[in-house]
Amino acid sequence: MDTKARSALPPSIVMNVYQWIDFTLSFGAPFPLLLIGNVVIVVQLARSRSRNKRMNISGQARDTRPLSMLIIALCVVFFLTMTPWAIMVVSYPYLMETILALKHVDPYTAWYDYEYLLFQQTVVELVCYFNSTFNFVFYVFSGTKFRTELKRMGCCQARKGTSLFITTTSKSLTNTVINTNI
Repeated sequence: MDTKARSALPPSIVMNVYQWIDFTLSFGAPFPLLLIGNVVIVVQLARSRSRNKRMNISGQARDTRPLSMLIIALCVVFFLTMTPWAIMVVSYPYLMETILALKHVDPYTAWYDYEYLLFQQTVVELVCYFNSTFNFVFYVFSGTKFRTELKRMGCCQARKGTSLFITTTSKSLTNTVINTNI
């Protein structure tokens, strides 16, 4: 394939198209879907809670407020951690264009601005990665079984029966495999 035919589009057009594709796939589509889906879930949970109150079902019903708070927290964290990335993705080509124009007038200031832009991009990427970290923390520590198992593991307490990670059956199977290999 002829390389001249492949590079017929100027890099600025490619970057301008790519930035909007990246924005759409990383923030523009996921956030509205996440927000709409979670609003529907929270509304359904609220209806269920009010229906249970009207029917006077309180003994067996679970409180859905913690789940609602978790869903709201996940939306807020996604918005706070992904918005800077979305803004950076959209504005980066325009900022680079400004820096390249400044390069011919004042190369030292252009270099400083370029380094500052790279620093901002790095910070924004780190904030974006916190989204995954916070999701893990929210999901893991919102479950009571996991919290008790983590406490048990952290305090090195042995417990008979089943645990979240290893069941009695798998313990005996592991012991059998270890004993037969010795």
